[in-house]
Amino acid sequence: MYTRMLGRYQHLKGSFLGMPSAKDKEVVQHCLEVTGLTAIRSKKLNELSGGQLQRVFLAHILAQEPDIILLDEPTNHLDIKYQLELMTYLKEWSKQKDHMVIGVFHDLNLALYLSENVLFLKDGHVAGKGKAKDLISRSFLQDIFEVDMMNYMLTSLEKWKKFNENQGFNKSV
Repeated sequence: MYTRMLGRYQHLKGSFLGMPSAKDKEVVQHCLEVTGLTAIRSKKLNELSGGQLQRVFLAHILAQEPDIILLDEPTNHLDIKYQLELMTYLKEWSKQKDHMVIGVFHDLNLALYLSENVLFLKDGHVAGKGKAKDLISRSFLQDIFEVDMMNYMLTSLEKWKKFNENQGFNKSV
């Protein structure tokens, strides 16, 4: 079987001699494009970086054309460019055909970028669930993270605003 078609295995089982159809090839090509893997499609898995491997795993998942994707730290090992591209793609993907993405994130910014609905766990128990805008407060985040997360986020934001002002960019984010 073609290794690039591994994500399409369930679709190839019933095909003639297990050969990929034109649709299979089209789906795989699309998955390679959205995960930024087209240029390295011929590399072997043992030649890939951790971030490239992470994107290969995601491409395999997407090639299966699932309705629901379960992710555990999907941005682990990814450069910021690929983190943002991945989150943007998943956000758009989840709006199509009743798709759903359920992800585990330690990065609160990425979790909030992807979804408005969140579930917070602490010590293995649900500490809060629902719309982020209804849950998030300084005291709630302090309880979950055991640090003043709100202060950390706001301080970071202020630094970014200063960098922005120093560069002469006065556009709001």
